[in-house]
Formats: sequence, structure tokens, C-alpha cells
Amino acid sequence: MSWLEENVHEVLQAVDAGDPAVEACENRRKVLYQRAPRNIHRHVILSEIKEAVAALPSDVTTQSVMGFDPLPPLDTIYSYVRPERLSPVSHGNTIALFFRSLLPNYTTEL
Repeated sequence: MSWLEENVHEVLQAVDAGDPAVEACENRRKVLYQRAPRNIHRHVILSEIKEAVAALPSDVTTQSVMGFDPLPPLDTIYSYVRPERLSPVSHGNTIALFFRSLLPNYTTEL
């Protein structure tokens, strides 16, 4: 806690003295942090705090939102897609199809 207090006093002295590093940091902050990230907007929607939701930017509140996944990440990976399977009808005879129905990994190739 004492470390934090010392550094806060040091920063306040730099601000009061008009240190150019303060202005440079302020300009950099304005460029880097223009708005809250999408995951913060998502958290606010899920919190259902009416005052916080009302403070969201209009481009967030006007887009359609799914109740189960509001504002999904833009780089979402869909892991629930079934892999393509070869049609067993096109491979083999009736006995091979029977064995394949019992043992899905059965193949007639050696």
C-alpha cells in the first residue's frame, strides 16, 4: 500500500508541474481507449442493470441480440459442426454393410 501511495504522490506532482510526459500519455490514452471493448459491452448486457445497459453506445443496443449469446465474439469458432461422413451404401456389399453397422470402424481394405 505504501508503494501505491508513493507512486500516486509522484504522479500528482508530475501533473501539477506540467510534465510533458503527462500530456503524451493522455494523448496516447485517447487513441488507444476510444470505447469499451466488445466483451465489456457483452458483460453489461448480461448483467441486466438497466442504468448500465442504457449507457451503452447506440450501435450496440440497436443490433439484434440473441438471449443465449449476446454480442458473440467476432472470431467465433463453431465447434458443433458434424464432420462429413462417407455414405456406406456406396462402399461394399451387404455383409460389409452389416459389419459396419455393428463396428463403425470396420473396413474391408487391408
